[in-house]
Amino acid sequence: MRKFARFLQLSALVIGVQAVLVSNLLAASAKVQLSPTAITEMKNIAGKWEGLMIRTPKATKDDWLRITIQDTGDYDFASYRTIGVFSGKGILTVADGKATAQSERGNLTMQLFTDKASGQMMLKAEGKGKDGISYRAELKKAPDTAPGGKK
Repeated sequence: MRKFARFLQLSALVIGVQAVLVSNLLAASAKVQLSPTAITEMKNIAGKWEGLMIRTPKATKDDWLRITIQDTGDYDFASYRTIGVFSGKGILTVADGKATAQSERGNLTMQLFTDKASGQMMLKAEGKGKDGISYRAELKKAPDTAPGGKK
């Protein structure tokens, strides 16, 4: 009887390990596969986006970035830093499948990536200030919230 109980325990362990391996394989195959998508008009990227902004040379902490893009190409952004909020606005134009902006403070290029299976989008932003500092961010669509935090 003890041998049978031990056999059942060992079988349960093997089945459990196999179940974990199969679920990991399924999760890996369900990963988002982002592919570059040409931006043909501002409507492709209009809306609110947010994500972590990383600067080079590296700062002690990265900033949270929120950007709102209008159909017209007008955009405004806010970077939430430990010392306060840095904000600004500008106008994006479409060129070579990307959105770009140029100002007296620097330049910005955005490229859209889409997962064909889920439709999930990511906006990759890269910029360089006149001071030589580079910025990059991978932005996702921000959830729309009404006043009071209600969706």
